[in-house]
Amino acid sequence: MKYPWLAASIILIWAMAAFAILVRDEIRPDYVLGITIVASLVLGIWGFRAPK
Repeated sequence: MKYPWLAASIILIWAMAAFAILVRDEIRPDYVLGITIVASLVLGIWGFRAPK
């Protein structure tokens, strides 16, 4: 059951990014969202690839 944990991890990353943007005023949302997008893409490519 690899896919539910992977999806939950991606959702958790986005939730943490949203929380950080909402709570901290001095944080730059474009950096946080950029890092979140890159992390989601890496996890998605790594986790959802076809098995060999």
